[in-house]
Amino acid sequence: LAAALRDVPGVRDVRGLGLLLAAELEVANAKAVAAALLDAGLVVNAVTESALRLAPPLTVSDDEIDQGVAIIRKVVAA
Repeated sequence: LAAALRDVPGVRDVRGLGLLLAAELEVANAKAVAAALLDAGLVVNAVTESALRLAPPLTVSDDEIDQGVAIIRKVVAA
């Protein structure tokens, strides 16, 4: 998940351990991005003005991670 997030345009940095990660965005609009992601079907938290927290369950599949990253890529690029 961390490696896939690092490849998303608009994500400056990824930090955290295991599946509990924060994606630091290049622009300070995390609340708007979190709202757009929720509308697209992905639940994340805006923890700072420019960071999103991702906390998928330990049972998340590789396909579900790919789907989530695709949603993030689509929303962040918009």
